[in-house]
Amino acid sequence: MRGAQLKAEYARLMQLHRCRPISREPLPLFEATSGPVVVEGVCSSSAIDAERMSFKANSLSWGELSTIPLLLRHAGERVGQIMQLDYSAGMLRIKAKVEDETARRQPAFSIAAQIIDSEVRNADSPSAWHFVVSRAQITEVSLTDRPSNAAAVVLSRRDVRATDTAYDDLIGSINRLRSGLEAFVAGTIKSSEPESASPLTLGPAPARIYGTVPLAAMRPRPTSFSSMVAQLKG
Repeated sequence: MRGAQLKAEYARLMQLHRCRPISREPLPLFEATSGPVVVEGVCSSSAIDAERMSFKANSLSWGELSTIPLLLRHAGERVGQIMQLDYSAGMLRIKAKVEDETARRQPAFSIAAQIIDSEVRNADSPSAWHFVVSRAQITEVSLTDRPSNAAAVVLSRRDVRATDTAYDDLIGSINRLRSGLEAFVAGTIKSSEPESASPLTLGPAPARIYGTVPLAAMRPRPTSFSSMVAQLKG
């Protein structure tokens, strides 16, 4: 179940069981910092969240980390960059560098994902119904003080180190290398394509004589040798 079908079934169950959206109480904010920080924690687990969704272990996939926005409460501009995503003990762990002053104080994470496959469980229970997601693609990760998943919290926070800057430089170098390699491969493929054959151009054909050749043109011309032979005969 996905897309419009998932939304329709979710709305039907909400109305059938007369449910209201689950509201999380805000968590205490961290103290303000004077500069960027690196945070680590959990951004997804199999626990049933406030949207009545349970993401199975290893159900989430993602593309290049640089393409996944790190936002504040699922809105606005990027507040930093995701440095690492990986599963550990069934939970999706995250490591991120946070630059925005407000975002640096947030104690939790929340993901946005495109659900590819899911199924409903306990549909007849007003309190226990939920969806189990088996496949989904992460589209965005946010820092927040109201996590949908109670387990999605920041577990550690520290100042940025020189090694973190080196990591940023390494990622930038890899991205530039990848772009250069893609351009080189594209150029190589284009240059290896056979050029279209030029149309064959023929010059003017040699002149030809059509019809009967005049008799005068066929008569042999007199020479000094032929004249001497004629005199001897005479």
